[in-house]
Amino acid sequence: MILIKKKLEPHSLTEYKQTINASFDNLPSEIKDDIRKSLLKEQGYICAYCMKRIEENSDIKIEHYEARNNENELAYKNLLAVCKGNEGYSKERQTCDTQKGNQILHIDPQKLGDISTIFFTRNGEVKSTNSIFQRDLDEILNLNDEFGKLIPARKAALKALQKKITPMNKNKIEKLYNELKTSERKIEYVGILLWYLEKKIR
Repeated sequence: MILIKKKLEPHSLTEYKQTINASFDNLPSEIKDDIRKSLLKEQGYICAYCMKRIEENSDIKIEHYEARNNENELAYKNLLAVCKGNEGYSKERQTCDTQKGNQILHIDPQKLGDISTIFFTRNGEVKSTNSIFQRDLDEILNLNDEFGKLIPARKAALKALQKKITPMNKNKIEKLYNELKTSERKIEYVGILLWYLEKKIR
């Protein structure tokens, strides 16, 4: 999970909200497409929770950060792009929104203070210094499923990075860090890479 900076909602969504009986379930497909594109762009084409690559196709779900109701279902600030989270698998293997459902999430990817509590182990586990957030990561989002692919995928991404930066000096490492952080199309699992590079730069 990395910080998500929300931008302006698509103009088509703004207009749609003014129509009678506007609702998320009745969103025209072209407006839903506009929302997907906008969310993906501001998130760097990775899942808001697990940081897996997602594209403008069947890989993406539009997630309501707070369980949707009549007041927030079309609030752009409440919408995130997420992966399918092992849809169709047993509950203990599901992740992200598929695992979360309507449960309350306390860690907010739009809040720097929340994201600043996140760190990783060299084995690929995602952790938080906040015990409530840790429960969110482990139980509500299931981002540390020991039988799934997320932990080994994060570990592999970290190992590849470590190999890449071995010959680099501090200036080059800092340059790489800034490139990863500002890239419009993020590398999968970029959170663990940024965490590691931050430690090397300090």
